[in-house]
Amino acid sequence: MKKSVYKSAMSRVKTSEDFQEATYQKLMSEMDKLAEANPNNQKGRITMERAKKRTVTGWTVGIVAVAVLSVSIFSMNHQAPNPVQQPSAAVTKPPIMGKVAVNIDGVISEVSADGNSFKVGDLWVTVTPDTELGIGGETAAKPSEELLQKEFKVGNIVSGYTTEDVSTGKVNATRIYNNMAPQK
Repeated sequence: MKKSVYKSAMSRVKTSEDFQEATYQKLMSEMDKLAEANPNNQKGRITMERAKKRTVTGWTVGIVAVAVLSVSIFSMNHQAPNPVQQPSAAVTKPPIMGKVAVNIDGVISEVSADGNSFKVGDLWVTVTPDTELGIGGETAAKPSEELLQKEFKVGNIVSGYTTEDVSTGKVNATRIYNNMAPQK
């Protein structure tokens, strides 16, 4: 039984080899007939050459485009390495922050007879000759644009800062930022 299976498989291989050879021979004879009938038929050859040229041109254009994009991206994003700066011996100021210290804030409920002291909530604030008025610094508004009245009146809204302990109930103001009448 093993020999018959082997023989049938070998005959199929032989048949398939014969079939391939016969098909190849038929194809070659058909091509020869076409070439003899029309010797000037170069249309197929020209079409193949154009297709090859298109493929080569497409690849070339694609590679050039990628190279141009790569160079432009690299040149736009390229940053030269910055040399490490040594810390200078000069003392530098800290950057200007967006917030200021405020521990005097509210509506004036009472003003002393001399006009140099006022009460905000439970805190009595005294304005001394050393008290700075307005907002200082590079980004401060012009004095004419500040919301700062020179007189302290009952009902005015005031904001300021003191370096003293506000829990004592009476402090000297270090700076008064705002002293403005409420809008009606």
